[in-house]
Amino acid sequence: MSKTHKVSIVLALAVLTALGVSLMRGWPPLAIAAGQAQPLESDTLFFVSAPQVSIQRVAASEPRQLAQRATSAATEGIPIDTAMCEVFGMHASPNDHWIAVDVGCEASSHTLLFEVATGRTRPAEPEPWRESFFLNWDPDGDSFLLRVDPIGDDLILLVNARNGRFEQMDVPSFTYDVAFLPDGKRVLYAVSRGLGFGSKVWMMDRNGRNREQIIGAPAHIIAYPRWSPTGEAIAYIRMPDSNVPFTVGELVLADGNGRNERVIAPADAGHGYPPVWSPDGQQVAFVVRENPESAAADVAAPYLESNIYVADAATGNVRAVTRFEGALIDGPAWSPDRAWLAFSTNAGGVADVWLVEVASGEVQQVTHNADAHYPVWVAGRER
Repeated sequence: MSKTHKVSIVLALAVLTALGVSLMRGWPPLAIAAGQAQPLESDTLFFVSAPQVSIQRVAASEPRQLAQRATSAATEGIPIDTAMCEVFGMHASPNDHWIAVDVGCEASSHTLLFEVATGRTRPAEPEPWRESFFLNWDPDGDSFLLRVDPIGDDLILLVNARNGRFEQMDVPSFTYDVAFLPDGKRVLYAVSRGLGFGSKVWMMDRNGRNREQIIGAPAHIIAYPRWSPTGEAIAYIRMPDSNVPFTVGELVLADGNGRNERVIAPADAGHGYPPVWSPDGQQVAFVVRENPESAAADVAAPYLESNIYVADAATGNVRAVTRFEGALIDGPAWSPDRAWLAFSTNAGGVADVWLVEVASGEVQQVTHNADAHYPVWVAGRER
């Protein structure tokens, strides 16, 4: 499934999900025997590599040394038929036990669960559902939200990662995104009836009670509303409600109740890059489109030119932390110590994983000609 096709489905449904994958030269893979637990000793960077799609891992407690490491290990490959399927995203759980893996197969999408300690991978969808979009993790880290049968009923399920048991969330039809408050007691849910109807964001108790509309956007789609780690603020991407697949939106910050909205900066929209809060809730990383005037980039993802920016949540000040020219950047991921952002870019001609130190802007290239994407961090036992 191409990224363009994926986004066209997303826009048609007013959904906000947004995508490849030579193994790292000189870094031989180390298979993890199924069921053999290997707790991580240090912070670890996971990402997808190719040509045979697999999840790779690199111990990353010393980011400046990543490019020189020759002893880093990689996990076994995820068992995916790459002739039919592609990985287009990964999401680490808050408790660092799991990674949810987005997979596209022809015209359908699926979610896999990767268990960090054992290397096991299995389907995340409970019976009888066969298609899903991953939405978010429950703050407990052992449950996650899925939107299932996305072309049909659009049900939102809360699924237990350990035993597969699930419950249906009490949200209305046409809900396309759901996110928990950090304490797990309340949720945001975003609703749109389709193209031209705009969108609304509601807040409710976890059990469905005490509903309150907190954001109304009749001419926009509210993409990825996310509470800060403290629950005191919400970040989201506001994008025009139009049939342009890839467009320029805005990063917006608001209070935790949706009030006092502040438009912070232009932001890329339509590719599925959410605003990403730093672990301390003081900064937001987001992707900015550097060629907003390009009509070709409006309709074809390969023409996008982008960089990562960081906004200070208190002041609204924004600065670029990467400065690539003519390159496409996938969404950023904060390191557990909030000092680094991992990301993927094709700046060298082939997609590779890089790191940037947020304070200094120093960049480190982690892989070389690896066709690597979707880095996520998992904290080690040392934390």
